[in-house]
Amino acid sequence: MSDVTKDREAGYSATADAAARWATVAAFFLNGTVFGVWATQIPLLKNRLDLSPAVLGVALLCLAVGALTAMIASGPLLGRIGSAPVTRVTALLFAGLLPLPALVPDVVMLCIVLAAFGASGGTMDVAMNAQGALVERRLGRPIMSSLHGMWSLGGLAGAGLGGLLLPLMPAAAQAGLVSAGLLVPFLLLQGRFLPDRNAGGGGLVLPDRKTLLLGLLAALSFMSEGAILDWSAIHLRDDLGAPASVAGMGFGVFCAAMAVGRFSGDRLRHRFGGATLMRGGGLLAAAGLGLVLAGGAVGDGLPLLAITGFGLTGIGLSNVVPVLFSTAGATETGHAGHAVAAVSTMGYAGVLTGPPLVGFIAEATSLATAFALIALLALGMAAAAARAVPRPR
Repeated sequence: MSDVTKDREAGYSATADAAARWATVAAFFLNGTVFGVWATQIPLLKNRLDLSPAVLGVALLCLAVGALTAMIASGPLLGRIGSAPVTRVTALLFAGLLPLPALVPDVVMLCIVLAAFGASGGTMDVAMNAQGALVERRLGRPIMSSLHGMWSLGGLAGAGLGGLLLPLMPAAAQAGLVSAGLLVPFLLLQGRFLPDRNAGGGGLVLPDRKTLLLGLLAALSFMSEGAILDWSAIHLRDDLGAPASVAGMGFGVFCAAMAVGRFSGDRLRHRFGGATLMRGGGLLAAAGLGLVLAGGAVGDGLPLLAITGFGLTGIGLSNVVPVLFSTAGATETGHAGHAVAAVSTMGYAGVLTGPPLVGFIAEATSLATAFALIALLALGMAAAAARAVPRPR
């Protein structure tokens, strides 16, 4: 008997499943939008507290450490009480903490607030992915890519709306207004989350080899995304001679391509399967990075060719993480929350280590060499797809 059939017999209706999907969509959009608004506040925060780049880096590290620590602890938490209540509480905390960095009086308070901000956002990330995997199983069709697409859309909306509001009001008011606007629909929908059936024990569960493989691949994918985030503009400006107005287009096109790829990913996974989608995505990402390298190998450089390559890379990587999270959430060991937490934690570690690793490689060789190594990572993800992601039954 399938899990979907068991859930139907337990009283879960198709209407409840569809309603839970909309609640999960709201959670992903809220999480992405809060991060997008936060990005608009960092320069103002630096100026208001007169922070040097090094001190600002320490403060941002507190956010990352808070998120990573909370992700490690989220597996037992999800196993004890389930993804629905954790998503509800952390969403309120994450949105509620957004205005505080603009109000803190000094660096010490800033570090404390950012650690709490990162912890709530990181725990929410794990919980909403676990809830999304549960809803996906109940619906019996892929939805994880579109959920991550809503996160990307939220990030773009937060950055755009936040930038428009900042000239009109103080940073704290901007953050509070956006938070309130996000929490109204979320609170209306949050009662529709599905309770976790057999969420698993609340103790620490060590990931098995399959989960470790999923986490490693998630780390490689996030590492690649982080590297493009931090280094694409520098490559276009310094290596290819692009003006500043063009250099930022690399990551912009990359993000837009990822959003498009994610909103089409569920249909592609339903038709071809997760392993095929991941394999094709890895190959396409490697080909896109090949164009990035080709853009720097022709004459004085062809920035538009490289930007096209970043776009193809975005499409290729767009569905790797959703497929991995969906696979982790479909575990039959009774510890789906633990598996999602492990994959999330390892993936986030990739975000933290990727950009500095690229910097070290670029310092020793060149930035082009670093992007070539990322292309090799993409080929590695493609090669491991069949082993990591089972065929649909």
